[in-house]
Parts: sequence; C-alpha cells; structure tokens
Amino acid sequence: TSSRPVSASRVFVGKSLAETSAGLPALFSVCAIAQACACSAACEAAMGVPERPLITYLRSSLVDAETVREHLWRMLLDWPRFIGEPVGAPAMARAMTAFNRLRGALGQSADLFRPGVAGIEPDLAAAREGLDELAEVTAQAILGAAPGDWLAKNETAEDLIAWARSADTSAARLLRELMARGWSALGRNRIRTLAPIPFADLEALLGGGLADDFVARPVWQEAPAETSPYSRNSGDAVITGLSARFGNGLLPRYAAQLVEASALQQRLRATLDSAESVAPFPAASTGPGVGIARVQAARGLLVHRIEADGERVRDYRILAPTEWNFHPQGVVARGLAALEPADDATLSRQVGLLVTAVDPCVDYD
Repeated sequence: TSSRPVSASRVFVGKSLAETSAGLPALFSVCAIAQACACSAACEAAMGVPERPLITYLRSSLVDAETVREHLWRMLLDWPRFIGEPVGAPAMARAMTAFNRLRGALGQSADLFRPGVAGIEPDLAAAREGLDELAEVTAQAILGAAPGDWLAKNETAEDLIAWARSADTSAARLLRELMARGWSALGRNRIRTLAPIPFADLEALLGGGLADDFVARPVWQEAPAETSPYSRNSGDAVITGLSARFGNGLLPRYAAQLVEASALQQRLRATLDSAESVAPFPAASTGPGVGIARVQAARGLLVHRIEADGERVRDYRILAPTEWNFHPQGVVARGLAALEPADDATLSRQVGLLVTAVDPCVDYD
C-alpha cells in the first residue's frame, strides 16, 4: 500500500500556467527537473506552442543529468549499506556540486521551464566542466574507470560479471556479494514492460471519472506493468545477457543502473560537444486547452495531463512510475512474493535490496 499523495497536483487548480510551472518543482522535489519538463511540455501542448530546439535540448540534457544524479545517490549512499561499508557521503557531495554547476550552466534561470520560454543562452563551457567533475566522481567512487571507458570494456554480460569480480569499488563488491550468495535472480518474476500508451487512451484514463483510481493504482490492458531503469535498458546487450540467465532479478537491475548512469553521461558529453538536436518530449493536445506529456524520469515513465481554461488550470493529473512499480500486484509485490522462506535478518536484507533496486522515491516499511 502507498501513502504517496497522488492527488497533490490538484493544488494547482485555479492557478495560472506560469504559477503552476514555477511552483510544481518545489512540490515534487524528487526528480524536480523531470517534473518541471513534463509540466512545461504539457502546458505547451495545451497552448499550441511550437517546438524550440534549443529549449528542448536544454531541458532534455537536464533530465539526463538529474537521472545520473539520482543513480549516483543510490550507488553512493544506499548500496554500501548492504555490504556493511561506509556510505560515500564525500563523493556524493562532490557529485551534487558538479550537478548544480551543470544545471546552473544549462538553465541559468528558472524561466527555462516557463511554458513558451525562448532566448535562454547556456554556458556550455561551464556545463562541460560540471560534467567532467561528475564523470570523475563516477570513475573514482563507482566504476573504477571513466564512464566511456567502462562502457567500452563492458559490452557483454560476461564482461560485467568479470568487472564485478575484480573491481575495487563498493558497487562492484555489492554485485559480487549478490553473485556469491546466489541472489542474482532474487525477486525474479513475470511481469511485462509498460508499452507506450497512446495519447488518446491516456486522455480517457486521466481525463475521465476514474482518473483518481487510475493514478493511484494504474493498469494497462487490464494488468499492471513495470517502468524502471531495468525495463528502460532491457535492450542493452549487457542487460539482455544478464536477463537471459537471471530474469529481472537483482543482478540485472543493479547492472542496469550502472549501465544507464554511464551511458547518459556519454550522451550528455556528445550533445554538449556538438549541441546536436534532440527529440522533443512526447506531448500532444488531446482537446481544447488539454495537453499531455511523457518524460522518462530517473525511476521510470512520468506522465502529466493539464486542462486549462485560458490561462488558468482547470484540472491537473500526474501519473508517476512509483504507482506502476509499487502497484499491489506490480513488479515489487510479485518480487517479494517470490522470495524463499528465510530468517528475519536475511529476509530484511533481501527486501531492502529489492525495494532499493526499483526505488519508490519515498521511505518505506
């Protein structure tokens, strides 16, 4: 069961679009950038604002950087606890400084998320310096190599397993511990990956009379589904190889976060070096004054639907990945049900590993 305030977005009903876009990130402080981007994209779809490639580029880059930050947070502050090691607080402090520098360089003003904004001038040199620092922290504290070099050396499941057995970082030691204990497939279960839901169907689900129920316990085609870093990276060769052996168990899940944190830093570097265009966030107007946007946040798919009457919000709905993944019959519930009987200490540790691997973004019991 979840006590997350899934209807908190209704606080913006009656407010202007500008007030909503400015206030929403403060209400949802975890993944605030992804929330801000989804809000802006939904508002702009409702308003009929044309795409601005530079704004899309900056927002998308910041979502990638935020996802890296969230993965590093878990790797440095949560993962070491599972193997009895000190948390990497100093490294995380450096990562936060680097992230804040990158964020300030790309979106020097909160106006970046104001619907219809134009004329933002990023400081790409400062952004590269922030990314360099982020990569250095990742290399020193997590991978033992620069993200690009690590990816080049870990192209298969066997490569990843060999790295975990030999590298001298807490992340590698955690994966080594999972393998040594026979927990690589722990929590394995059969649940499907969330397929893209057409905007017309999202409109029916989020704009109808059963929207509150759907947002609280979402299902698609009469079944729950998973949307997570693991499902998002399931096509990667390393994750495909691990999944063939361990399903959607712990080892593939933790490996997916390592792969994604590295790959996103490489993608950020490529876009910063070339300022190449990126695809806009999927968004559509599904009726007069109605906009829906989809953004891949750190923990999975985030959907915003806004309905406006002129410049005022008439209705606002947010569908977050936590409600998919922690559905009463969802991937975590099924993973917990798959655990074998064990003593309390072992079960507590296994549950912590499984819940952290999927990550509800809030505290849990």
